[in-house]
Parts: sequence; C-alpha cells; structure tokens
Amino acid sequence: MSAKIAEGTALGLRYDVHARTGTVDSSETRAETEVSGRISGGGGTTYGGTGFAAPVRGSIQSKTTRYQTIFLTDDDGVEHNIQLVNFLVPCKQGQKLTLLMVGPAADDHGHCFRAYNHNTRDHAAHAKAIISSMFPRKMFMLAMAVIGAFVLYNAFVQNESFGAALFMTAFIMLFAAAAVAGVGWVIAFVRSISVRANPALKSYIAGLGPS
Repeated sequence: MSAKIAEGTALGLRYDVHARTGTVDSSETRAETEVSGRISGGGGTTYGGTGFAAPVRGSIQSKTTRYQTIFLTDDDGVEHNIQLVNFLVPCKQGQKLTLLMVGPAADDHGHCFRAYNHNTRDHAAHAKAIISSMFPRKMFMLAMAVIGAFVLYNAFVQNESFGAALFMTAFIMLFAAAAVAGVGWVIAFVRSISVRANPALKSYIAGLGPS
C-alpha cells in the first residue's frame, strides 16, 4: 500500500502526495524510436556520363521514448507493477526503493515523480511528471466542448451545410485545442512549483537521505 505524506492546494486543485516503499523484484527497460518526415528529389537522367539530378529536399525526425517496468513488493507484501515513461530509476533485484506519486486528492496512484534507492542512497527525480499530473484536464475538456458547440452553432446560423459546418468546426478546433492546451500547460507548470515547495514533501524527501 502507499502512505499519504503531503497534501495541498495548487491554483484550485487539491492534490495528495503518496509514498510507496518496497523491495524490487525485477526491473526491465526498453526504448522505442519513431521516425517521421519526408525526403524528395535525388532522381535524374544521365546522358553520356553527364546529367541532372534533382536536389534532395526534406527532413527526417526521430523521437525515442524510454520505458521502465519495476516489479515491487511493498512492506505489506503487496506486489505492484510500476510503469515509468521517460523516467529511469537505477535499481536492481533485492534493493529497497521508495517511489513518490502525486495526483488529485483521494487518488493514491498518480504520476511517479521521484524515487529513492535506499541501498545506493541515490535520488532520481522527474519534474515533468508533476507538471503532467497538474494539467487541468477537466477545464480543457469543458473549454473544448464549449468552443465546439459555439462554432458549430454559428456555422448553422450562417446557413452552412452540415458537412461544411462540421469541417469548419474541426478546422477551428485544431487551433483552439493548441491555444487552450498552451494555457493549460502554463497552469500546470505554476501548480508544479507549488507542489515542489510543499513543506511536508520537502521534509519527507530530506528525511529519506542526502540528495
């Protein structure tokens, strides 16, 4: 099980921080790389050893996502399957580990944002996990629903056909989603500062061991 070690309010969001301590049964890591982009050109026709080749244009981007699965048996004998994304915690079988998770109040799961290896006395932190857990998802969904209904209604008022109204709504919603999400991430970042400054959390981390 996990124990609540801190709680607070960050820009209207009630949150809890839980700690889960146990023994590592095993740890597995893997990485997945996604490649996207487009390359064009490079072809041509050659006559008598000479010719013209079209210049190569485009670009290729790659994104690597790292995953770690930690099988942990807590102090109550309960086994847990911990899934981490882009957050690797150095550990091996038999070591004692404490994981800190933050999320909305009454949620003892949340996002894992910090780990402490009691054997090596090493801390590992993942600040982005706090930001992600503080994102105002309900506000985002409500804002998008209101914007979508407003745009769709106005499209029908302008005597647009059903297909044209849906297309216009979808087109505008793409830009609206980017704008609303941007505001949401700013709110999440400000909330994360409040979480990290929580006195009870700072005291608990300090009590685990030197960082």
